[in-house]
Order: sequence, then structure tokens, then C-alpha cells
Amino acid sequence: MNADILKQRTISYEQARELARHDDPRVRQELAAREDLKPEILYYLAEDSSAEVRKTVARNKAAPRQTDILLAKDNDAGVRGGLAAKIARVAPELTADEQDKARNATYEALQLLARDQITKVRQILAEALKDVAGAPPEVIKMLAMDAALEVCGPILEFSPVLTDQDLIEIIAATPVAGGLNAISKRANVSENVADAIVGANDSSAIADLLANDSAQIREATLDDLIDRAPDVKLWHAPLVSRK
Repeated sequence: MNADILKQRTISYEQARELARHDDPRVRQELAAREDLKPEILYYLAEDSSAEVRKTVARNKAAPRQTDILLAKDNDAGVRGGLAAKIARVAPELTADEQDKARNATYEALQLLARDQITKVRQILAEALKDVAGAPPEVIKMLAMDAALEVCGPILEFSPVLTDQDLIEIIAATPVAGGLNAISKRANVSENVADAIVGANDSSAIADLLANDSAQIREATLDDLIDRAPDVKLWHAPLVSRK
């Protein structure tokens, strides 16, 4: 079939089915990018032999939710990364009706991606979810406890899903190096979380906490830090500049 059909504004189901079997993977990839295809065509392309075609399906917002789990298990990291970026954007936008039908598949795919062996895939997911208020709490907590700072850092610093109790538990579990710093930089750190950070006795994280104007630090805690400050040069500047 002539690939020029792809230039048409609309194509029929029969035309799409034929193009999905085209010998040229570039044609199949162009087809996979269309958002006006029947779900079964995109599902068929999700199993294409070309990773570029599968990656294009993974990024296609119109792809049926059934492809999420399939592509989350794809052996190509680029495919999984493309899927991570897409479904992280799509999940919070699902309507109530769509959630009833698609939540399980989408969230299962998110959980698979949050456990992905490739750090870059988890990082893409974390960056996409870091400021999404409707992100699944179980996925956010999984990313927040990740062993790679490039994954847990954005979540610990920005995610509105994490509660004070979550943050205190993460601090008690001794997060990866730099994790406490990320928590210290959060907007409006509460007094309880600030106490937990100070209690962890990480000088660098405490310095970031002191430099965070929106952090709420109890007067007694601040007095204790001032008493300890002569021996910790890192705290001098943020203490002097703190209101």
C-alpha cells in the first residue's frame, strides 16, 4: 500500500490495518503516532518488531490502556521511558468513568516503571510525577525511597503527595545521600519535619534547612543549633541571614 495515504487527514480502518503491516518501519512509526486509529491497531503496533515503532505507541496519548502493562515490560529502555513520561501525564487526568475502567492497568504500569532496573526510566517517571497532586501515593512513596538521588530527589523536594508522616518515616529510614537535603529544600517544611531533619544530624541538610526561608523551625530547635554552630562553619551564613 502507498504510504502517501498517511498524509490524509483521516484514514479508514482497512487502510490503517494494511499500513500496520508495511515493510518499512518508518511508515509503521508514522502510523503509530496518529491519534485517530482504532485501539486494536495501536495495540498491534505495540508488539511491532521495531523499538522505534513501539516507542511511538508508548508516547501516543490515544493508545489503549491495555498497552501500558505490555509496554512497561518491553525489553527496550527507550520504550519504557517514553511510556513513563506519557502515563505519568495521563494518570491524573483520567475521568471518574475512565478510572473505573483503566486505573488498574495504568497504575500497575506505573508501579512496574517505578521498579524499573534502568535508573533513567525511573528518573523520567519521577520528574513527570514530582509536582502532580493526584499521583498514586504508593508509586510516589516507592520513588521517594529509591536508591538513586536523581530519582528520589525530585519527589522528596517537590511532591505534594508526601505527608509530614511520610517524610518523617523516610528520614528515619536514612534516605540516600542528598535525600535529606532535598527534604530540607521543600516549600513550607513543618516544625515536626524540621525536628526530624535536625535529629538526623546531617550538617549539610541542616544548612539547607536553615537557608530555607519557608521552613518552620521551633525556637528551641533554633537555639540548639545556634549553640552548636560555632563548630559547624556550614551553618554560619544561613543562620546570620535567617529572619
